[in-house]
Amino acid sequence: MMVAAALAAGMTPANLATEPTWLNDYAAAQTRVQAIKKPMAVFVGSGKDGWAKIVKSGSIDPEINKLLANKFVCVYADTDTTAGRALATAFEVTNKGLVISDKAGTTQAYNLSGDLTREELSQTLVKYAALDKEVRATESVGRAAAVAPPVYYRQGYYTTGST
Repeated sequence: MMVAAALAAGMTPANLATEPTWLNDYAAAQTRVQAIKKPMAVFVGSGKDGWAKIVKSGSIDPEINKLLANKFVCVYADTDTTAGRALATAFEVTNKGLVISDKAGTTQAYNLSGDLTREELSQTLVKYAALDKEVRATESVGRAAAVAPPVYYRQGYYTTGST
């Protein structure tokens, strides 16, 4: 199923990186997103490889790693660090979670405070890797509202509502 999802997302075995590059500098990641027009996936967790702890009772499998490596700019916000805690707080994510931006890096498309099964993570990544239209709302999972006004990023600040 993961292979089918990866192929549906336009990847072929010949052009796949196998592991994502994890950045911890949000500003550098945002600059990279704007340059290469890929969405940003911010994983919030704690400790070494805390980004993998977003998966309920398991780990991130190789197909998800390939999808992350080839379709996203990946950021790990380690809440054991001051910068990681600040970023998690700004995204309103406690303990662990996932935030995905649009391909311009200016609008938050998805926000989860919590964890996912491997299948849910795969489906979410495939969905947002393929998103080519303007983000008009942020899909907030695990909060009172399933869809909220979009969150926009401006020079290190996060705002909701219109740009």
